[in-house]
This record gives sequence, C-alpha cells and structure tokens, in this order.
Amino acid sequence: MKGKRPDYQNNRIAYFFETFIPLMLLWIIMSGIFELKFIVFGAISCAIIAAASIKVLILGGLKSDRQYFTFHVNAFKMAGYLIWLVKEIIKSSIYVSKVVLFDRAALNPHIIWFKADYDHPAARALLANSITLTPGTITIDIYEDGVYSVHALTDETAEGLLEGTMQKKIAALYGEEIDYRIVEVREDMSLRDRKPARVLSKVFIGGRKLRKLERR
Repeated sequence: MKGKRPDYQNNRIAYFFETFIPLMLLWIIMSGIFELKFIVFGAISCAIIAAASIKVLILGGLKSDRQYFTFHVNAFKMAGYLIWLVKEIIKSSIYVSKVVLFDRAALNPHIIWFKADYDHPAARALLANSITLTPGTITIDIYEDGVYSVHALTDETAEGLLEGTMQKKIAALYGEEIDYRIVEVREDMSLRDRKPARVLSKVFIGGRKLRKLERR
C-alpha cells in the first residue's frame, strides 16, 4: 500500500541538526583541537555542508511513495545493532580463521539467495554491507524485489545468515515489516551446452554502447 507523501519542508530544521551534529562531532574528534576559533570554523563548515546536503539525503521508498531521511534512525537502536554486528564479526573471524587453517574440508563456497524487501533504501544498503563485513559471506547483488544473492564460504556461514537474525534486526531498527524468506534457485541444465560469449571490444556509437561478441 502506498503511503501519503509527507511534507518534508516542516522537518528541515530537525534534519539539519541530524546531519550537523554527527558532522560536528566528527570534526572535533578528527581535528583534536579545542581552541574556540577552530570550533567556530568547524561549526560554520558543518552547518554549510548540512544545509546543502539535506535534499540529497532524502530518499524515496523502494515499495511505496514514502520518503526517508538517511540519518533519521534511533541512535540507541543503531548503537545496539552496531555492537551486535561487531560481536558477530569477531565470532565469524575466529570461525573462518579456524576453517582456513585447520579444517579446509569444511570449505564449500556457494551462492545463497533470500528475500528481504525493505522499503527504506538505507536498510537494504545496511544489510548488504553488514553481510560483506562479516567474514565468510559477501553480498553479490540486490534485485529490485528485495532478493539478495550472497556468496557463502561454508555451509555454517550460509545457515547462520539464512536464519534471518541480521535481516530481522535491521527491520526492527528501521521500524519495518518485511517479507523475509529463503529463495530456492533451480539450475537450467540446458544452458550448460551453450557457448559463452567473450567481449572483444566496446565501441560507442550515437551515445549507445555496443559490444562486438565472438562465440568461443
């Protein structure tokens, strides 16, 4: 169901501060200088950047007419998620190291598919990056209908991801209900007999890209 498009002009002040405050904190941490003139210069710079970037940070919904502000998320929930993610990264790092060094028989690289159809674009991006940051899994692609393809190093890393814990935590973080499910992909054996095409060169004619193909 398509939601009513909200009036974001009324929220520009809130969105300004949601952008300005993280920028200002980053300025102070990175500079390490606490003299008044440097803090004033930093505040002016951060204010200009925050004001100029508000429109860019407003994203349209992927399934609805809703609009979202990129940084509009509960800070405490985000902090809780990041702490959980760091814990999962450490656990996966230890597991993958053990497999690579002592149990190579457990290696079974394969691709898994699942659907997590978030409406918020930032939620889809956060899930994709969280998967890639966790050792043993890498996001390959995200399709328009919310289907993810992921490369898993072992059966255990695949099963851990397909349990859906990470997907559901991100849904809760952004206040969404998603249609999460594992997607089964069937291989078309008839395609095995077809010879793949090799790209020889790329030429541009009239603004359109054309490829010269040669059958192997």
